[in-house]
Amino acid sequence: MIEAREAIPRISLLWLLAALLLLIVPHVVRLPLWVTVLLLSCMGWRLLIYAGRLGFPGKLLKISIVLVALPLTVMQYGAAGVGLDTAVCLLILGVVFKLLEMRDRRDILIVIALCYVLAMLGFIYTQTILATLHAFVCFILITATMLSLYRDNARNTFKDNGRLAVRLVLQSIPLTIALFVLVPRVSPLWSMPLPVSSSTNMGLSDEMTPGDITNLGRSTELAFRVSFTGEAPASEALYWRGLVLDFFDGRTWRRAGSTLQTYQLNSRFPTDFRGVPLGEPVSYDVIMEPTQQSWVYALQLAEVSARDMVQDRNYSLITERPINQRYRYQVNSYLQHQTDLQLSGTQRARSLQMPEGDLNPRTSALATELRAAAGTDIDFAMAVLQHFREQPFYYTLTPSALGDSSIDEFMFTTREGFCGHYAGSFVYMMREVGIPARVVVGYQGGEYNPYEDYTLVYQYNAHAWAEVWIEGEGWVRFDPTAAVAPERITLGVESFFQDQPGFMEDAGFSMMRFRDTQWLNTLRLRLEGLDYAWNRWVVSYDENMQMELLGGWFGDNARQGLLVALGSTIALFFVLAGWFLLRQTHGTRHDPATSLYMKLLQELAKSGVPRQRGEGPVDYSSRVAIERPDLATDMRDVTDLYVRLVYGEKSGAADVKDLGNTNLVNLRLSTRQLRRRLMTPLRRLLQACGLVS
Repeated sequence: MIEAREAIPRISLLWLLAALLLLIVPHVVRLPLWVTVLLLSCMGWRLLIYAGRLGFPGKLLKISIVLVALPLTVMQYGAAGVGLDTAVCLLILGVVFKLLEMRDRRDILIVIALCYVLAMLGFIYTQTILATLHAFVCFILITATMLSLYRDNARNTFKDNGRLAVRLVLQSIPLTIALFVLVPRVSPLWSMPLPVSSSTNMGLSDEMTPGDITNLGRSTELAFRVSFTGEAPASEALYWRGLVLDFFDGRTWRRAGSTLQTYQLNSRFPTDFRGVPLGEPVSYDVIMEPTQQSWVYALQLAEVSARDMVQDRNYSLITERPINQRYRYQVNSYLQHQTDLQLSGTQRARSLQMPEGDLNPRTSALATELRAAAGTDIDFAMAVLQHFREQPFYYTLTPSALGDSSIDEFMFTTREGFCGHYAGSFVYMMREVGIPARVVVGYQGGEYNPYEDYTLVYQYNAHAWAEVWIEGEGWVRFDPTAAVAPERITLGVESFFQDQPGFMEDAGFSMMRFRDTQWLNTLRLRLEGLDYAWNRWVVSYDENMQMELLGGWFGDNARQGLLVALGSTIALFFVLAGWFLLRQTHGTRHDPATSLYMKLLQELAKSGVPRQRGEGPVDYSSRVAIERPDLATDMRDVTDLYVRLVYGEKSGAADVKDLGNTNLVNLRLSTRQLRRRLMTPLRRLLQACGLVS
């Protein structure tokens, strides 16, 4: 038998079910359908228990549910094993299962604590503004649940609990912000990779087959955001370099294995790389979306100082671990540069590698013919570009399928393709005549957001171009796409493809579809700018940013200042909390009737008839009548009015409200009369003079 004081109030159960339902909503897209159905069934069962239509499940049934749900959950996620999704699913199941055996306050307190954990768990998957607002509402509901456990029946209503919960959560925000800014930022003790949905487009891979980059042209997913220090370069200069593909098997371009050999950037440009920066660098800040890959993008020639980033022999930037959450890094790039003025034997062999067998004889013959007519390697490269420019080549997102002789078919039959087709064919022709060349994949261009002064690079900005090694100049960039479709480079991919079928085909309900409607496009950019600011200053707030911020406050003593500021903040919090608690203790607010009654009790206590602990108004009135018969009639009238006002039936009817106001006036008059009888002659004189109340 559960004691009344330990029983769970019904209103607490309703608050808890509302909180759990809201907590589960963001996870539904990741949970198996049968798990969602099971969760809703358990919550429905608990509602039926609440309504008295069902009893609590027996021990055998509870054990059976657990024994079935546990292996099914592990099996559902297959070869991935017990990963993050599996753990989250099991935690949610455990919390909801607890509903079916929750009987007293101890049980519900355990569930409330787990609900707070679930609310924070959502930030593992996403840290957007909407996710934060969702967690904020969840915290209010969970807090209201906890409050409803300990409030008396008169104030235990949805309105009062919700209002107090909102106040408590709002009051916690200043301390939350202060701790967020001041608590030392440290790297996590472990890293939990997030599982990636197969339907999610994660951008460029480390190999390229005709049609791969074409598929990205259908996606409006964000690749990364860039904020320049000072004026941004022109759109045609924004070649965001990713990977170098220097191995060709006749159909697919890949990275050679040796390009994974990396070194730590201990100086600006090591002599082994022979990179020569020219002119002034362009500085910018990048926030990259998670890709589950380990390479990042930058303008060439890039200089970075991040500890967790290395640069390979082909000047690609590689992180130590795959990027499984938004990743921020700073780069200085020298747009004017020279690289690898001397080419090693290994590099030359790799940049001249060709597939076995003569799979594309017509392209080989064309390359030989053009090279014979050209004087220098640059002349030959320009002749190939001129060939693309003069012949009826077509730049499209929907090219025809190619067979085994893919380059010959493209060059002489279909003559339609995306950037990967042109870059691959161009490099093939260079290598055919003995000129080192390679394919580079990355992104080109981007959309400028004028409201927040930064550039957005989308998946449809994915691009491929060529690099050719020229004696005395090193690696030189050539973009065959610019010869076939110069508007793609100068005006941007959006302007070039906006009327072509397939472009942004996978956009769904994205606001990118409304780019041509001015006010909707403005709204889109405004919301995007807000999200960018959130990610730049909140999600990306790390140790470096913290030290930079505190350095502006404390100068060279940033770390010492951090400890002082943190200690002062915590001390101030405890002082304020203590002050509010003491103030609440000594200044408890009562309704008007109770305030009048409490003042009367103070006067009676001074006259020698104090109210005993736990003594109700009626019992106290009877004792006062015995100890002070002269006060019996007045005390009975006061008590009768007070009980009717405070403990009487509540109603919203106008006549009842009018009656309550009349009783309050009568109570005020009666208490004043009784207090006057308790006063000494001197006090009556002082009151008459207005010196005391």
